[in-house]
Amino acid sequence: MTDAARLVRLSTIASFALLVGTVFALADLFSNNHFFAGIAIMLIVCHILMRWRHVRTTAKVLLFLAALSGGLLVLTGGDPSSLALAASRALYLPALLTVMAILRVAAMRSSIVSTAAHFVVDQPPSRRFALLASGSHIFGILLNLGGLQLLLGIALAERDRAAPSPDIAEVQGRRITNAVLRGFGATILWSPVGLAINLLIPLMPTLEYVSYLPYGLGLMVVFFVLGWFFDRMERSPHRDFTSIPHQGAGLAMTALLGLLLAITGLSALVEAVVGIPMRAAILIVTPIMALIWVLLTEHRPHSGNLKSLARDGFRALTESTSEICLIGASALLGLTVVEMLPTEKLRMLIENVSIGPGVIACIIILLMTLLSQLGLSPMISALVCSGAVISSGIDMPEVMLMLAVMCGWSGSMLLSPFASTLAITVSMTGKPAQEIGLRWNGPFIITYYVIVMTALLIASATL
Repeated sequence: MTDAARLVRLSTIASFALLVGTVFALADLFSNNHFFAGIAIMLIVCHILMRWRHVRTTAKVLLFLAALSGGLLVLTGGDPSSLALAASRALYLPALLTVMAILRVAAMRSSIVSTAAHFVVDQPPSRRFALLASGSHIFGILLNLGGLQLLLGIALAERDRAAPSPDIAEVQGRRITNAVLRGFGATILWSPVGLAINLLIPLMPTLEYVSYLPYGLGLMVVFFVLGWFFDRMERSPHRDFTSIPHQGAGLAMTALLGLLLAITGLSALVEAVVGIPMRAAILIVTPIMALIWVLLTEHRPHSGNLKSLARDGFRALTESTSEICLIGASALLGLTVVEMLPTEKLRMLIENVSIGPGVIACIIILLMTLLSQLGLSPMISALVCSGAVISSGIDMPEVMLMLAVMCGWSGSMLLSPFASTLAITVSMTGKPAQEIGLRWNGPFIITYYVIVMTALLIASATL
């Protein structure tokens, strides 16, 4: 067997291990028997090891730290069941990334995505932010970072083609980048298939996704409206604009929005009617919707389309190994650190300084932002802050805690030079991370923080 054939076979086995691991993760959700979680973790780790040479160094370091943290938890007298629960919760994220990779492949095969992307880019300045941010929001939920890359790439290419002068191109580039970033950043505030929601909701003893959703959507509206306001304050050189007709653009946007609503609605319906947890329902509904999307958007023969989807999906799973390792390890690291926190001392400290839940919420927002500037993932700081408040029994409404963490997380995504969003944007625009983050989005995020923190303090005063 040649080396190339051996690599192909190894990649196929790695993809199969990841898929089977996802099935066991689903079994863990259904049964709450963490024996299934143990099998799933072994399979996912096997997948990572088979693709080890392709895993980024950062992901390898985080995997080592997560394993070390888990070992310390057991060695310091921690309850093994706590480690099993942490592993079960962290395990969900690689499973979610697996099914979302299949959905991403299905969506990207269709010309609908390209049609919609070119439509939201080719807009006059007065409408560009609303459509670019909305498009980035939808693409971000359905395609994750791939949606950010796709839309920003098309928008910047269109800018380079049509800008009459370097000065205008510079202004357009800044406004385009900010619109795409802000639309993408708002996805974590409510998306049922987002990592943040699926990582934090299980930590809340009584809060359900449906109960949080109105607050998350409200926070998203604040984020969007404020982003639009700051966009309107940008310098806008006057120039003639000629719109290019985009046949089928309205249908394309409607189809993508329909796909998003179908995944959300069907998952919620399955939970309400069948009683399956929504997180489990998402793992089932998402690949089914990917199959339906291919059947509805691609020409016959359907059997050939489904076979090619399976082939492309298997290939996409091996391309997602670094992301799966990074996200899964970050989640496990944060969850195991939470189990080792001195909860009683934290509770006594809060009681001694006599600060209310509103002040705690503000501290969480600012602390997450500061730590993200120092290189700590918002995922880890979100888990530690949430876990510290919950496990220490601090009297703080879960919705307020959730909003504080989501606010700090969404702001950090646009400010931290270590965030994946900024890393992608830097590589595509050629601008320094500090310029895109602090200079372009700093005033926007500060204003966003002030509005949210003021609302949280007022809400705390009424408790």
